[in-house]
Amino acid sequence: MREYQRRYKEKHGHYQTRLYDRGRPKQYAITCQQCGREAVVTKQAARYCSHACFYDARYGEQRTREDARETARLKRRSKAAAWLEKAAAGVRGKGVWTSGRCSHCGTEFVRHSSGTPAAYCSVVCRRRDSAGLRRALQHDLNAGRVSRIAIYQRDDWTCHICGDPVDREAVVPDLAAPVLDHVVPLARGGSHGEGNLKTAHFYCNSVKRDLVDGWSALTS
Repeated sequence: MREYQRRYKEKHGHYQTRLYDRGRPKQYAITCQQCGREAVVTKQAARYCSHACFYDARYGEQRTREDARETARLKRRSKAAAWLEKAAAGVRGKGVWTSGRCSHCGTEFVRHSSGTPAAYCSVVCRRRDSAGLRRALQHDLNAGRVSRIAIYQRDDWTCHICGDPVDREAVVPDLAAPVLDHVVPLARGGSHGEGNLKTAHFYCNSVKRDLVDGWSALTS
C-alpha cells in the first residue's frame, strides 16, 4: 500500500488517502524518571517511558494485583460516601434530592433531579399526567394540574360509580385500578377541577363513557 501511495503521489501530486497526507507527530527524547532509560515520546510533558513505569512510580514497584483492586475499591467507597453526604444534605451537584409520594401513582420515591424538586416517581408518570392535562385543555382552557392522590384520599379510595373500594396497588389497564372520573364529562362541558373529579374504577369509568345521570352510587 505504501508503494502504491508513493506511485499515486508521483502521478497526481498528492496521496490517494488523506491518512498519508498527515504529518507524523512530533517526538521528544526524555529520560524516564522511574527506570532511567532514554525514550522517545510524543508528549513534551511526559516523564515516564511506559504505563508500567508510571504505575510503579505512583503506587510502588511491589504493588500486586490485589493491591490495585483494593485501591480501586477504596476510591469507589470514598466517592459513594461523598455522594451520600451530599444526598443527606439534600444537594448533589447542581441538582436536588426529592423524597415523597408521586403525584400521579402515589408511589413513595427518592429521586435526584437536575433542576426543581421532582414531583413524579418516573418519566412514565410525568408523561401520563401531562397527557391527561393536554386532553383536558382541549375542552377546558382553565384546566390545571390536579393531585390524583389528594382526590383518592378525599374519596377514601372508593369508586363513586359502583360504591366499591378500588385496588390501591393496581395500575391501568387493571380493571380495579383507580382513575379520575369527570362527573360532568369534558365532552359535555365539564371542568378539569377537583370539584368535578372523583375516584372510579378503570372498568366503571370505561363503561360510563360520557354519560352524566344515574351513575353515582354515592349520591343516588
